[in-house]
Amino acid sequence: DKGIDSTSLDKEKIKAFIINYLNKQSEILLAFDNNEINKANLPKEIKEMFVKGYNTKRGGDIQIVLKPAYFFGGKTGTTHGSFNPYDSHIPLLWMGWGIRPGKIYREVSMTDIAPTIAALLHIQMPNGSVGKVITEVLR
Repeated sequence: DKGIDSTSLDKEKIKAFIINYLNKQSEILLAFDNNEINKANLPKEIKEMFVKGYNTKRGGDIQIVLKPAYFFGGKTGTTHGSFNPYDSHIPLLWMGWGIRPGKIYREVSMTDIAPTIAALLHIQMPNGSVGKVITEVLR
């Protein structure tokens, strides 16, 4: 921003140009301005993922959604940066004291881990916790 602000260039026009260019790339499903996520042609659940995962102080101005089968990563693996199950699914295993044997097939989030551990320890959830207790694992 400082570079653009020190010139007479129009930041909104630059963003629009970049978004237009990105949307023409074969591997990109959609590129959009983070300030206009409500206008993005995405399902509600996907928009919620972006909103929950975006930090306005650290994030960029433009969001990119890759087409299925494309991902950021390298020889050592993925970044888990897409919403597709092949990239975002992370197995979760609970074992030990207070854990009910069994399996669950509903979606849980990484943010649910801390509240579940707090419930197992019978302590208050951590400050700033946004997840929910995974009740199926508790005895």
